[in-house]
Amino acid sequence: MATCQIKGQRHADVIVFGDEPAGLMTALEVRRQLLRLGGKSMPKVLVVSDADISAGLGGTIARSGLAYLDRNQVPRDMRALLGPFAASSELYGRMLRLMGVRVVAVDPRRASRTFRRALAAAGIPVLPRAKFWGVQRQGPRLCTLRTSRYGSLGADLFIDASLSAQVAHRSDVAFLEGLGPRTLRDDSLALGWIFEVEGLSLNDLQRQEERLSRRLLDPSDLQAQGWLHWWPDYSQHPRRLLADLLDEGGRFSLAYPSTSDSADVRSPALTVAFHGLSGWRPVPAGGRVLLDQANIALLPGRLSFNALLFPNDAVQNRQVLAGGNRPLPWMRPPATAVTRFFRSLGATKVVWMPELYVRSADQIALPAQSLGVGQMAVGGVDRSEALGTFTYPLDFRGDASRLLPKARPTFNFGYRHTLPREIDNLAVLGPAAGYAGPGEGIGRIVEFNVSVGQGLAIATALALVRHQPLAALDPREVARLMPGGVVPYGRPSGATALQLLLDQMSYRLQLLWTGHRL
Repeated sequence: MATCQIKGQRHADVIVFGDEPAGLMTALEVRRQLLRLGGKSMPKVLVVSDADISAGLGGTIARSGLAYLDRNQVPRDMRALLGPFAASSELYGRMLRLMGVRVVAVDPRRASRTFRRALAAAGIPVLPRAKFWGVQRQGPRLCTLRTSRYGSLGADLFIDASLSAQVAHRSDVAFLEGLGPRTLRDDSLALGWIFEVEGLSLNDLQRQEERLSRRLLDPSDLQAQGWLHWWPDYSQHPRRLLADLLDEGGRFSLAYPSTSDSADVRSPALTVAFHGLSGWRPVPAGGRVLLDQANIALLPGRLSFNALLFPNDAVQNRQVLAGGNRPLPWMRPPATAVTRFFRSLGATKVVWMPELYVRSADQIALPAQSLGVGQMAVGGVDRSEALGTFTYPLDFRGDASRLLPKARPTFNFGYRHTLPREIDNLAVLGPAAGYAGPGEGIGRIVEFNVSVGQGLAIATALALVRHQPLAALDPREVARLMPGGVVPYGRPSGATALQLLLDQMSYRLQLLWTGHRL
């Protein structure tokens, strides 16, 4: 692979662009793998970002406040071997330990501090507020990033870990718009605005849910009955309301602490009451906002709600990404209404995150190997090339959900979906990688991208030491070098009970053969 003649004013072995959690963990792993596989005594890795990291280092976690981490959901037939939330890679397990995560809840403030310390200890500089505006290429090779603040920054290999794949866009890589071709090109996943609530414990919240549920079930409570006018399924079919407000035992369906550090809101009581009291028409009734049934992370002294959703399309999504993920002006009044609502429930303070939780982006159109829903459904990449296995529902919160299939694939994943064919030394890590459209429903998950990043870090070290394009490497070799004893177990979504039993037996034999303990 030819070397760039243009080196830039500052040169590194690898530049990671963007400060998303997967990018930062991959930067740490790239340095480790360059020491291990590349024979470099002092590898030079740079993190470059357009973000103002004074508000937190770590993108989606630190500034968007994603405290409830969606985990690899081990299928039931494998839980006796792996537990319900087996980390899909050694690198993700390392991240959880660094952040002090018990099961799913990460404290955004602690995460930011941890990323800063870990990068500093590894000697990886972070260059924020770069004002990136262009690139220099030589044929199929990317040579430098052009920034207003730091001048031209060169590297032998680039990992674009920004949500919107800014480097790839500037490098003339082809993209699929929205969630894919044809009818999905104008769609995007819902935007979320995460908020933290102080002065309200989980028990307090449950008591408020019960109070509001009683009101909704009381036909003499005319105000509460008025809240139902935007929910015809409930107002016209009281049995449906009863079924959603009560569990199978006839008890009120209250926020359930599904793990020691999280809870899930199961009842529509908070949603119906908020929209009824505030006057904000909900998305199902043609509105522009929805206080959804929340995922709640239990943090020290506060609750983090991933609950406020805004319908989204591809054009608006690009506008938000171009604006640094900041909320649009029209989103602030409903957020103010949410603050008033939670204060009425007893909260002393409601804190809104500085950035929106952006779930999707346009995707590279010509990856070295696509990882779409079709491939996920048949078990993913071949086991010999797999970095690990991931299970998660194809969760399309927002308008696109009506168009897309509901599925929960268990699939093996690799790293080649991150490689655009147009450029030899660039990878795109995150929701803008090559998911052929709807596969992005899983491609947005932090754990998934961190685990892909571990394999990508190994490939990066091999490509640099051998002077090869990333796509020229044998993915089977990369898979063999994955640390931590991860043994893939992906299977077709329609696998029979017999196939699952045979897969379990095969998995046990493979563990024994490779010397791993159950």
